[in-house]
Amino acid sequence: RDNMTTHNKSSYCESCSRYPYVGRVSVGEEDSVDFTYQFVKKRFVAVDHRSLSIFHTAPDIIGPPKFQNYGQPFHLPIPFYDMKRIKDGTVSISPWQNKDFMRPIDGLIPSDDDTTSEKRFIDIEFHEAVYPIRVCMYEICNPGSVIQILAQDSNNHWIQLWDESSQIVLPKSRLFSPPLSHSCNFKTKMLKLVFKSSSQVSYTKLDAVMLIGTSELILSRNPNESLTNLLKRINSMYYPYYDDVHNLTTDSESAHLDIVHLQQNFPEYCICKSDIRRVSYKNNLKHKKVSQKVIPGYEQPLDQRYPRRILLKSNSNCAKRLKLSLDKSKELSRCSLSALPNEILLKILKNLDLTTLRCMSDVDKRFKNLTEDPELYTHLTGCNFDVNDFVNFLDNCGKRLTHLRLSALSLSGGIDLNPVLLKTSETCKNLKELDLSNSAIDDEGFSYLEGLNNLEHLDISNTGIRTERFCKILQNNQRMRQLSADSDSLNDAVLIELGNSCRDLEVICSLDACDFTSQGINALAKCKNLQKVDLEL
Repeated sequence: RDNMTTHNKSSYCESCSRYPYVGRVSVGEEDSVDFTYQFVKKRFVAVDHRSLSIFHTAPDIIGPPKFQNYGQPFHLPIPFYDMKRIKDGTVSISPWQNKDFMRPIDGLIPSDDDTTSEKRFIDIEFHEAVYPIRVCMYEICNPGSVIQILAQDSNNHWIQLWDESSQIVLPKSRLFSPPLSHSCNFKTKMLKLVFKSSSQVSYTKLDAVMLIGTSELILSRNPNESLTNLLKRINSMYYPYYDDVHNLTTDSESAHLDIVHLQQNFPEYCICKSDIRRVSYKNNLKHKKVSQKVIPGYEQPLDQRYPRRILLKSNSNCAKRLKLSLDKSKELSRCSLSALPNEILLKILKNLDLTTLRCMSDVDKRFKNLTEDPELYTHLTGCNFDVNDFVNFLDNCGKRLTHLRLSALSLSGGIDLNPVLLKTSETCKNLKELDLSNSAIDDEGFSYLEGLNNLEHLDISNTGIRTERFCKILQNNQRMRQLSADSDSLNDAVLIELGNSCRDLEVICSLDACDFTSQGINALAKCKNLQKVDLEL
């Protein structure tokens, strides 16, 4: 165990030869807090899981990372003969030959489905129980597939620490440290990682997982600031231009500098929960001693001179009223929304519709600020908005918007969507899904969509888009995975563009066999990830 007063940026864990690594910070005159950095000790998976992400992650997730070149592309192809052995049930996975972790594999594992969605997880155990402040995942292949992190409490209940935030992830290895959105006020050494569905081309692989936690519960000195937001603030000091709100780890060489800085300057930023309790106890004890002194000319209150049970007997009706009043006061205290921290209120507000959010914004200044938080507006389905109001909304909240569904809006009252599409192209750079089906959009409106370059799902069915414009949109959105358009728009030229620019395509609807030739179908064959083709004969 090392003293952290001389901690430098490279000593957080990678330079240490032994794990778990513990840095001790002095708190007050007598106490200390240990910051523990540790990797996975054991892992457990469901017996009959069918997740390729788990299949490739579980064997290597124990211990420190083995892969070194984080930030670089990494491919892990599955040879055909290996898949055949999996299908035949004869495959032997040597890293799993352990009585604690041996898991039979039945049949081929092509992809996850709804029937096995509850089994897409890995439970991982660490060496020491700590109060978690960071979970860092070493993602090698296809990052972004972990969608939930949960911690197990002393009653074996799973408490959610983080759930998926919409994010655009480059196809290269990375360290991923999501900001934990839920405070963990209990010690744990068991975490659950939940994966989204995977296929033979979209599975992920984790090389290691680091848990950073403390021996005592620590809190920000600012009562209105969560520990996660404190770390974000410290992070901005080191990386003022780093704007990834989903990941607190910038790179592998200088990872966790925010936590190192927090350790070095602990009294400035944090307080320890045990220290609060101790100070509170001392103050109460001091107050109690003072109140027990006999002061000349001072008559002790009635409820201090006689036992409480005598007072209650002397006036039972008064006691009943007093008890009811106290109970009512406690109930009101428990139900007071204003007493909740901002991060909890945001979780509640996420479940409200837009109309209710508008009403909540009128409560007071605090709720007005909360209802304007961009985190509340990552998904938007068609609403009856005035165009100018909607453009203002996109201007304020479009930066984080990832899903936008405006199906058939322009058919209701002849709404001109061009200003909306222009603002979308200028602001919504993180947009992944766009639904404009059954909308009357002219060529100028479609030209604005060329400014988007991260689309993965696009539905322009029954819009009458021109072939030339369609191809330019596809050229600029090479991550396209699902495409829906009317059969008249999906001709040879569009299929050739798909084969050249969108080779990660998985789903295409709707193809009319009369509208393309063998040249188009041969070009579409370059999309090796195709899983579903809606073909009209």
